[in-house]
Amino acid sequence: MNSFWFCLVFPCVLLCQEFYPGFLSQIDAPVCHNTSTLLSFETLPSGGDFEDYTYQWQVSWDQESWFDLTNATSINYTTDILSDDTYYSVVVTYQGVSISTNTVAVYVLPPLVAGVLIEVDSMCSGEPAAISFEIPPSGAEFNWGGFSEFSYQWQQGNIIELDNDLTIVNWLNVGNDDDTHIPYLAPGRYCFRCIVTSPHGCGTVLTDPIFVQINDCFNAEVEEVESKKEIIRTFNILGQNNAQQSWFINIYNNGFVEKIYKP
Repeated sequence: MNSFWFCLVFPCVLLCQEFYPGFLSQIDAPVCHNTSTLLSFETLPSGGDFEDYTYQWQVSWDQESWFDLTNATSINYTTDILSDDTYYSVVVTYQGVSISTNTVAVYVLPPLVAGVLIEVDSMCSGEPAAISFEIPPSGAEFNWGGFSEFSYQWQQGNIIELDNDLTIVNWLNVGNDDDTHIPYLAPGRYCFRCIVTSPHGCGTVLTDPIFVQINDCFNAEVEEVESKKEIIRTFNILGQNNAQQSWFINIYNNGFVEKIYKP
């Protein structure tokens, strides 16, 4: 605790008065990147007349070199927009004597970054396949190793035009509050993006969208098999000379066996 004693010496009498510069309120939580905060006294100076105190706020970035802040001469001070950890103190002057208060550290969170979604060219309708982050969200956490539980809101849009014009997309909220999303959609072309929200109230950011083609893989496989199916042998199980009626067995190159009746 910084203090100063004023002593006046008179014959047979010693009069002393303590000068206490006060105590600045600590900042309980880090502030968001590119924001400001209000600083003030938790305990005002004491030991003298309140009207006789003067104040000069100071700033430092290393707690060694201190600089006076322009027009910062009251008991409160609103910081500039901060992007790095910054330290503040007040030089309190009374009757020509100056004493510094305690130091207040204002810790600044890194900027919130949305991350990057994994590019997915296509997936099959009805088959679970996850859309997730290639580069996860970051920022809005302590520099020394904090952990952020981000909130996630997935959005989906249908692509109607072939040029992938996002200005005509009607975005719909889908999925859960999770860092992955599994769509179950009919065949078509869609786009997806994710809104990421800071757990410290530092706002939201939006990922770039990705485009995904949902295919009807099952029917496509059936059609492909049908188009390549060829008869490699045919049998008349009633005999080749039977002109009344015939039962034919067709054997295909894919192993399929077909029985056909021809009257």
